[in-house]
Amino acid sequence: MSITKFEIHSRDGTTGWDISRCSNNIKWTTDLNFTAGTFTFDVINNANDFYPQNGQVVEFAWNDQQVFYGYIFKVSYMQDKKFSITAYDKMRYLKNQDSLVWPISNISERFDTVCKRAEITHNVVNSSDYKLPAEVADSKSYFDMLKSAIDKTQKATQQMFYVYANYDTVELRKAPFQQLDIIIGDQSLLTGFSFEKNIDNASNVVRIVKEDKQSSQQVSATASENSGGDPNNTSFSYVDSAGSSVSQWGKLQMIEKAKDKANEAQMKQRADELLQQKNREEYDLKLDTLGHLNLVAGNAINIKIQSLTDVGFKINNAAILKATHNFSIDYTCELEMKVNPQWLESNS
Repeated sequence: MSITKFEIHSRDGTTGWDISRCSNNIKWTTDLNFTAGTFTFDVINNANDFYPQNGQVVEFAWNDQQVFYGYIFKVSYMQDKKFSITAYDKMRYLKNQDSLVWPISNISERFDTVCKRAEITHNVVNSSDYKLPAEVADSKSYFDMLKSAIDKTQKATQQMFYVYANYDTVELRKAPFQQLDIIIGDQSLLTGFSFEKNIDNASNVVRIVKEDKQSSQQVSATASENSGGDPNNTSFSYVDSAGSSVSQWGKLQMIEKAKDKANEAQMKQRADELLQQKNREEYDLKLDTLGHLNLVAGNAINIKIQSLTDVGFKINNAAILKATHNFSIDYTCELEMKVNPQWLESNS
């Protein structure tokens, strides 16, 4: 396995360099959490006319397979005549900000709109018929707009969508995109792993609180919280939802303010929804593996790690949330896996 193409060139193609023989420390990272793919590398400056500039195009292929197409956003130069370069794929332009009024539309229609505004080539690979409500997005990034649409679609349909740069084309995909036949385990590709579980962000009691002006009536008899209003004419009504893990973890309580016109039944429904999301352990599984180009964010793999099973954590299959490829003589990958019910780090 080796580099078969590694070029930097101007956007109009008039200036360019083949850097395949003078580069090292090559890393390519893909991530589902609404961020552009990142490509970093070092170049030894052996040519007097080599002056990489921000905005220039980077193309990289490994074993005749196209891997990365993007643009330079950072150039550093060291005393030892070495350039350190950071490039991003076309999803970087989804950080652009805009103000839009969205009509009733589905996720693919909104994806198409923001990509056209960002002026990036794109393709809808998977879509949903679910119609998102009309809304105003004022001074938001295109990533923020897509996140809102993806979160709402996921909640309504239980289908997870994500955005991925397939070389020079940004695609809307449904996760997992590919269920790979690859097995990562004791006898296959695995070189190391770490597993962690925690309840730092867990809640097993959810309280939905509504401020009652000029009223002292409360739904429950437990203590209320003072938000800084006038104590003479302010009280709180609230609805709780509690999970069975209280006896094991202790009471871990969170509060959310109710919508102004929410009734008790609606408050209870919201409390139950939040409890289902928050009353859980978070798992962190990281895998170190031998390199394989299909090990990218959004794909799923089979896992067979006997020592994990021996201590009570049997994980047979999981999707990749983040993947870092280290291209060298010893081609390796570092994977962060999805082993929680929620897909995205920022989901709550």
